[in-house]
Amino acid sequence: MLLVRTVYAPTVEIRDYFGSPHILFVSWALATKLHWETYKSELEAIQRKAYIDYLEKNGLKGEIIKAALEYKRKAEIQKRVKEEIQFPASTQEPENVQKQEENLQKTYRQFVEKWLPIHARKKRFSPNTYDNYRSNLNNHILPYFGDQIMSSITAEDIDNFIDYLSSKPCKGSKSYGKKGTEIPVLASSSVKKCYNVLMAGFPSAKKWHYVTEVPETTPPCEKAVKRHAWTADKVKKVLDSIQDDKLLHLAVHLAFVCSLRAGETAGIDVNTIDAADHSFWITRQLQRVSDAALAQIPQEEIFRVFPKQVAASHSSLILKTPKTEGSKRKQYVPAPLMKEIMERVAEIEEHKAFFQEEYFDYGLLICQVDGRPIDPKSFDKWFKEKQTACGIPPQDQIEFQGLRKSGQMHKVRLSQNNYQLVAESAGQSPEVLMSNYNEALDSEKRALSHMVEDNFYSEEEREQFKPKGMDTIMEMLRDHPELAQQLMQNLLLGALNQTAGAPHNKSSC
Repeated sequence: MLLVRTVYAPTVEIRDYFGSPHILFVSWALATKLHWETYKSELEAIQRKAYIDYLEKNGLKGEIIKAALEYKRKAEIQKRVKEEIQFPASTQEPENVQKQEENLQKTYRQFVEKWLPIHARKKRFSPNTYDNYRSNLNNHILPYFGDQIMSSITAEDIDNFIDYLSSKPCKGSKSYGKKGTEIPVLASSSVKKCYNVLMAGFPSAKKWHYVTEVPETTPPCEKAVKRHAWTADKVKKVLDSIQDDKLLHLAVHLAFVCSLRAGETAGIDVNTIDAADHSFWITRQLQRVSDAALAQIPQEEIFRVFPKQVAASHSSLILKTPKTEGSKRKQYVPAPLMKEIMERVAEIEEHKAFFQEEYFDYGLLICQVDGRPIDPKSFDKWFKEKQTACGIPPQDQIEFQGLRKSGQMHKVRLSQNNYQLVAESAGQSPEVLMSNYNEALDSEKRALSHMVEDNFYSEEEREQFKPKGMDTIMEMLRDHPELAQQLMQNLLLGALNQTAGAPHNKSSC
């Protein structure tokens, strides 16, 4: 046996081994294990060695990869043909072997366009989940891997892809009006989602013979970003400031008190409201999904697809089952909120009487004047605008979904950490509540610090750090001139109000 050992270096060794010609070479991109090539004659082995020498000498690394993969592909076919001859009972049809050979030459794009709809129906994707997969593929994965032969994608290629995404600038609203150096890169959560979508297809690709093996890689780390939340007092002040916008006020009130998602808030069914029992049911939610998702996903969980308000739109609003089975629940509400709900129901009856047959009666509590649905994303936009109008700085603003978290955190404290009760009332698991919807507030951290101070230090040690009356106040004003200016403005404003006989003006939020 003639053994030819070739590595990615300008050195090649040849030696006799068991009198049969073989070639062994280790490719720089396929270095996960040794790769043997077997030939029937010594001449073929020497020719192969000469070809590898030529590629190495000219630095054609890509050609070495192609040569290795081509040999591996042919070896797999020969192996299957040999098995057919030895075990005719389990042989495959010749056309199946040919189809497998063809699949090994197809691109990643050809595979994924076939795989995604099948995988989505098999895993019972919601339309929203399908859109997320499609978005990650179109925006990130297909531009990188789309035209590459899928069987040639290696673990190194995938790691290079993750590294590329980690430094890829964001597009869209995050890049508007910013210089190249100021545009943020993709969040770690986005990179992780792209990796998950990419790797989800490889097990099926192996079964369908698009690849011979699944690349062994490790997922990228994800830095969790916690959603901001407000205290109950903060929510109450904002509610007081938006009373002029009745519809948004009701939506914010519902989202906080009932810990509702935006889609659940927009999908409340008027017919489930029981004023005597102070309750209503959460049985559906509103979502905007693409037409492509609706064409691929089974619609047994979709109650209604609303008519498009813009004919050229590529998406539609749908009414579907809640996010999880546990999200279907009876929601009890306090009397002030029920009063506001019933006022809204009376307002809807007035609208019906005005529009008559032109009213779109979909049974929605939160809807447009003529009964048509409201996109849940609009709640977030309107809520952010109101926060800005109230003078709340951007770093202190929350998303509409933050009201759900704020409500859950408030209920955890009211119930003295009864996570099971609070979680079930919002249609979520206690594990999700404890990991994502509960955190210590600044006021609680400050109170804990005072408890440590009172418990750990002696009274004499605490006394020397306590404020010393007016002297301490004057010292603070000297050290912080901005405090002195603010104090003077407040004193003057108070004096003017007293002179005019008017109450002291308060901030709107």
